Amino acid sequence: MDILQAIKTRRTIRLFKQDSVADELLIEFVEAGRCAPSGANCQPLEYVVINDARMLDGVFAQLAWAGYIKPKRTPPADSRPTAYIVVLVNGDISSDGSVDAAAAIENILLAAWAKGIGSCWIGSIKRDELGKILELPDNYSIDSVIALGWAAEEPVMEDCRDESIKYYLDENDRLHVPKRPLKAIMHVNRFSKSI
Repeated sequence: MDILQAIKTRRTIRLFKQDSVADELLIEFVEAGRCAPSGANCQPLEYVVINDARMLDGVFAQLAWAGYIKPKRTPPADSRPTAYIVVLVNGDISSDGSVDAAAAIENILLAAWAKGIGSCWIGSIKRDELGKILELPDNYSIDSVIALGWAAEEPVMEDCRDESIKYYLDENDRLHVPKRPLKAIMHVNRFSKSI
């Protein structure tokens, strides 16, 4: 899959098959994050990979899922992620790694999708509780959690209808993800000119 195809076809996945994700792939995904740009090349990000079955439920309990269609896309026990990558910011290096994290996370999401692995970028986290589970030192903070696993759903992207950006489930329980159309967001040479 080329990079543009990966970008255009990657969607957030919230229902997963229960097959494990190989350690080698998880390492490859962290490597993709490590290769992302970093402001002033400070590189404040570190990662905790979680794939131990004994830890998965504890991590899952600290996450919130799919606000627009809650609880229908909160994964049931037989459809939960089989791995997580927790993105950390080392506070001794930077107090705000959010821009670095965004770049690294997008790399991870695309690397995963290129290998057929679905993902969900989660920012709604009980950070204090998850920090305790992970035994994080005080100088580290949790930016995001990436849920991973083999996709058990096939969401589709579409242009917004009626200006609504809310994702929704159709009558067949398929997730639709509206995106603002290109002609509404792209301007050429000046703001007043659009395609």
